[in-house]
Amino acid sequence: MVATLGSGESGGSVYIMDMSGSVDFPTVSLNACGRIGRVASSDRTVWTADCNPDGTQVVLGTNNGAALLNLETGALSWLYRCKSDILSQQFVHSGNVVLCGLRNGSIVSIDVRQRHSNLPRGLASSVTAGRTLPVLSARHSARGRNQADKAKASGIMSSAVCSLVALSSDENYFLGSSMDGSIKLFDLRLIQKGAIQSYAGHVNSHTHLPLVVDPSETLLMSGGEDCTIRIWSIKTGEQIFAQSVADVLFTALCWPESSLNLDGSSSLFDLNHSWGAWMGSRDGLFYMHGT
Repeated sequence: MVATLGSGESGGSVYIMDMSGSVDFPTVSLNACGRIGRVASSDRTVWTADCNPDGTQVVLGTNNGAALLNLETGALSWLYRCKSDILSQQFVHSGNVVLCGLRNGSIVSIDVRQRHSNLPRGLASSVTAGRTLPVLSARHSARGRNQADKAKASGIMSSAVCSLVALSSDENYFLGSSMDGSIKLFDLRLIQKGAIQSYAGHVNSHTHLPLVVDPSETLLMSGGEDCTIRIWSIKTGEQIFAQSVADVLFTALCWPESSLNLDGSSSLFDLNHSWGAWMGSRDGLFYMHGT
């Protein structure tokens, strides 16, 4: 799934890229038209999007609220209306709750199983390239304006929330980071009381930097604006790794979920290393590994 911000002339969109077949990377740009399909459009800025675990629903974070797209029926509805941009989103493991991080520092948890307001019939679709696509319009009903009353919110971060990660081992826990470099661990059951763990050392001021967690959910990693990769113990908060591995800012990070390639073969990068992670930058793709 790929989300685009949009521009001054048009809003953002959400696309689905088919990765089920083999990928010929030298010609991937030539084959992109057949692999990528737009599934939703908006007249608003789309800052972020996330797909639920079973791939049936997509949540969109815009400059005036969150919306839910049902990929099976094409229905699009408002989840939450707000005056602050939604910069980060994350479904919890069950897919029943989505976390939304706002520019004003609030983190909102929304139960997607509750009834939400569908878009008016005349605003729900448009025809693009011969296909009917759901369109998220800035107009909304009174019921849509009241969705904030059903959400649980707390101004718990000191600046804009740029990344959220829900832990699958216990979906009550999630990690959040803000633009001022703060990284914290929260318990949804105690969210009004603030964070239960903090992670010091992260450097950020204005960049949308991601947090990533390793498959065992014991390590947390992020790249700072000082071009330094840092790794913390999620449990203790101790920083166990900090190194400038390249003179470049990493804006995309990924822990491999397994040691297998897309075709099922063993990954050459993971055979002799205790751990490894991918890092993306404007200069290229990097791989960092442990001993």
